[in-house]
Amino acid sequence: MAETTLGTSIRAGFAREDVVTAQTWPADQPAQVTNLWPITNIQPGLGANKHGVMSVGGGVGLHAFDLVSLLPAATFPMQGTYEGLESFWACALGYMAKRLQGTVMPEQLAPGVYRHLFELDAVLSTAQAWDAAADGFVGGELLAGQRRVRRGTLALDMGYGVWEWLSTMVQAFTFQLDATGATLSVETLAHSLSHTSSVNTTASLRACPPVVAPRVLLSDLQWRLAPYSATTPLSAGDAVTCLNWTLRLDNLLTAGPGPRTGLAPEEYERTAERHDAPYAAVTFVLPRRTSDLWVNRWGANTRLMGMATCTSERFIAPGWPYRLTFYVPSAVILNAQPNMQGAQLPLETVQLACLVPPQAPAGFSASQHLNSLMVEVVSGRADHPLL
Repeated sequence: MAETTLGTSIRAGFAREDVVTAQTWPADQPAQVTNLWPITNIQPGLGANKHGVMSVGGGVGLHAFDLVSLLPAATFPMQGTYEGLESFWACALGYMAKRLQGTVMPEQLAPGVYRHLFELDAVLSTAQAWDAAADGFVGGELLAGQRRVRRGTLALDMGYGVWEWLSTMVQAFTFQLDATGATLSVETLAHSLSHTSSVNTTASLRACPPVVAPRVLLSDLQWRLAPYSATTPLSAGDAVTCLNWTLRLDNLLTAGPGPRTGLAPEEYERTAERHDAPYAAVTFVLPRRTSDLWVNRWGANTRLMGMATCTSERFIAPGWPYRLTFYVPSAVILNAQPNMQGAQLPLETVQLACLVPPQAPAGFSASQHLNSLMVEVVSGRADHPLL
C-alpha cells in the first residue's frame, strides 16, 4: 500500500525541553528539533492583545492602544501516523510511568517493538515532580526533585527563516478518522515566539528526516463499546461499525500562578474554574440507524466503556504490526441524534463524554491512575518521551 509523506512544502517539528529540578517557566533555552511532525498546514500567531484608550481632550475617539498581553499560539492539522508522534501524546496527556507494575516503559514486546501507554496527568505544569516509588524508578534513575516536563519547542521553517515557539504546551487536539484517513488538529500555547532563532535554523530543520511512518486509516479501526463492567471485558460482539470516529481532548489551559500555592511563577495550567481537569469526548457516526439502542442508552444515562484499536497493515517487525489504541474506561452518551437521509435509512451521530471509572474496567490495559482517557502506541520507538 502506498503511504503519504509530508513532502517539502512545510517543515515543522517539536522537541521536548530539558528536564528541570525546580518549577521553571519558561525553559532556559529552546530545544533542538531533530524530527519533523507530519504537519500539513499551520496558523501561527503572536497573540498580541490590545486595549483601546479613549482621548480625554480634543477630538473624540480612540487615541491609542495599549498592549495588554501576548499569548503566542499555533493551530495546525497533522496526518495521524502510527510512529513519530510519541512526544505529542506524552505532552498532550502528560504522563507515562517509568515502570508500570515492574515493567520498564516503554515496554519491549519484541526486538525493535515497544509499547507506550500515555495517561492523563492531573497537573501539567513543572510544579509536578516525579515520585520515585509511585512512578517506578529505582536507585540512581531520578534526579532529586526532578520535574515532569510536558512542554517543548515548536519550530517552523518559514522559507526565509524559522519561527520558534518557546515552551509550547498542547491546549487541545481533535483526532478524526474518516474515509480519507486520520488527521490531528492541534491547538498550542507558548511562552514566547521568536523570529530569529539561533538554535533551530533553516539549515537544521531542512536536515531533519521527513515522517515516513504509515498513516492510520479508517479500515484499520475496530471500535468496541458496551455497558461498563469491572468483570466482563469487551468482546467481538461489542464492535460498532462507524463512518467516522472523533476524539477531542481539551486541557483547558490558562496562564496563572502555579497550582494551589500562589507562589510559583506563571505557567499554563488547567483552570480551577472548570474543576481543574481535562475534558475528553468521543463522537462517532453510524452508517445506518436500525434500532433505538443508542437513544435508549442516552435516556437511561447508561455508563459505558469503549476501546478504539487501529492496527496497521504495515509491520514494525515480523508478526508485530503498528498499533494505536484509545482507551475510554468510562463514558456516558450526551446525545444520540438521527440524521435523516430522505428515503434512505438515517445515519446516527452519537456523542460521548469520557469519565473517570469507579474502578478499572475488565480487559483494559493496566495503568498507574484511574482516569478518563489513555492512549497506547506500539511502534519502533524505544525512548521514554518524558525522560
